[in-house]
Formats: sequence, C-alpha cells, structure tokens
Amino acid sequence: ITSSSFNPGTIAITENTALTIQNGNIIAPKNGYKSDTEWPAIRLSVGSTLNAIYGSVTGSLATIDGRDGGEAIEIYNGQSGPETASFGYFYDGMTVTGGDAITRDKNGVGGTALHIHGFGTSVFIYGGTFRGGKGSDEDGDDDGLSVYASNGGRVNVYSGSFEGRMEVGDSSVIAFYGCFMRNGTTVSGVFADETNLSVDVRREDGGQVVLIPVSDQVCDTAPSMAPS
Repeated sequence: ITSSSFNPGTIAITENTALTIQNGNIIAPKNGYKSDTEWPAIRLSVGSTLNAIYGSVTGSLATIDGRDGGEAIEIYNGQSGPETASFGYFYDGMTVTGGDAITRDKNGVGGTALHIHGFGTSVFIYGGTFRGGKGSDEDGDDDGLSVYASNGGRVNVYSGSFEGRMEVGDSSVIAFYGCFMRNGTTVSGVFADETNLSVDVRREDGGQVVLIPVSDQVCDTAPSMAPS
C-alpha cells in the first residue's frame, strides 16, 4: 500500500500473502448503528507477512452502547500447526491505534492496537507508536491494550512507543531487547537506540515476559525481574 487510504475498510490477508504499508492509512468501519463489525482494520492469517514501514492503522470506533472499540491489527496463525504461522515487522514510521469507545453508557472498552496469537506467529517491533483505544470511562480503566499476545504468539520489542498496557497469556511471550528491569508488572529501561520505555505488562495463563540484553549495548545493571 503506497499513498492510499482505506476509510472505512478492512484488509484481510491470508494464504502466504505479503502486505507492505509504505505510506498508507487504514481505518476500520465503525461499530455502530449501521454497522456491526468485530473485524480489525488489518487481519493477517495462514502464513502471511506484514511489513509496516510508514503509515497509520486505526481500529473501529464504537458509537453505540454495548459496543467496544475494535482492534487495529490482528496477526494470527489460523490453523493448528506452527508451519502456518504469520509474521509482522514494524518500523519507526508506523502508528497503530485501537478503536475508541464513545458510548453513552460509559461501559465501552477501547480496542487493542496490535493482537498476535497462534503458535509460531511472531512480531518484530523495531519502532513505531502503538496506542490502545480510549474507553468510555474517563478514568482510563477501560482503555485498550497497546499489545496483546495470546495462544502461543511471540512479540519481540527492539524499540517503539507504547501507550496503554500490554498483556501476555496462553503460553505466549513478550521479549524486550535492551537494558530492562521488571518490578511487579512494570517493565522499564532503555533500548539499544537509546530510547526509554516504561510500560505495564500483565501476565495471564502462562504468559512470559523475557528481558534480553543486546551485544552492542552496555547496561548499568543486568536485566532483572522482581516478583509480579
């Protein structure tokens, strides 16, 4: 996708297909009176690959009571074995935002920016901005996740900006590369490109948070984890 906008629309990629975003903007359809959709703006499955270089992707906006904001990007296996895993690569020029929930009943939950699931499915984040959608509750408790890994997916974080907590569960892994420490549910530290990160990462059902030093970076202290 180069210099194109899909508003509103969903792009579904499957069966060993590659999608590259070089200067595109994709916005999922609204989740409201005239549309009832749980589709993300981009869905990859069955051995497909996303190269997200520059552009923006936004999940569906929930506009009526009882609806939540939608996911922006979903990358998953779609089959039962790791041989059909999908992959995603994200770089500095990308902004990925979950859909907001502006419902009057104040019960709408913001959408997840990036959801990875399925055994063998992996994402490599070298930069970019990932924002969970805004929930309808003004105190922020219902805001969406910046990253969600489940059912055996893996997220490798080398850089990037993350607004909204992360969640890892179901035998999945979120790995941070650089000089990082974990204290309770907070992961904080510095990437090899000298950008800082502090993010809340919740673990569920066997999910793992892994802190990995890189060879070209000198850390003041070794990566460590306090009990969560």
